Amino acid sequence: MRKPGKKATVRIFLDANTMVSGLLFEGNEALLLDLGLTRLCDLVSSDYVLEEVKRTLEKEEFNLTMDEQAFLLSYLHRSVRVYPSPSSEEVWKRYGILEDKRDIPVVTSYEMLRCDFLATGDIEILAKVKGGKRTKELLKMLLGASV
Repeated sequence: MRKPGKKATVRIFLDANTMVSGLLFEGNEALLLDLGLTRLCDLVSSDYVLEEVKRTLEKEEFNLTMDEQAFLLSYLHRSVRVYPSPSSEEVWKRYGILEDKRDIPVVTSYEMLRCDFLATGDIEILAKVKGGKRTKELLKMLLGASV
């Protein structure tokens, strides 16, 4: 519960693609992670999403050493609060909302954690989930037209 008189912080749930882009490339997603690190917004995600990030960082195409992966994950943990994954019962309740069933735990966590927005590049989530936004849109809201 937010305390009276305190400015409400925007709570943003991060999808795996947003986190991976922010960790590996310069640009909007990296800036969003930096804003989370400085607490200009409240970035959250789930263990389910974090496992997808870990699997992605291990891919040969990125050629990251174990030390580099550990460093990136350490930075991520300083920028993003990670919550437990939703129960299978909670996920099952939302089973019909998306064609891509792998994204249902993402949307379930977003809803259960009562986030204001879900930062993603996933076309289906952007089209079907209220609050689904591209990172650039979120940065414009957070920082104004300077982005």
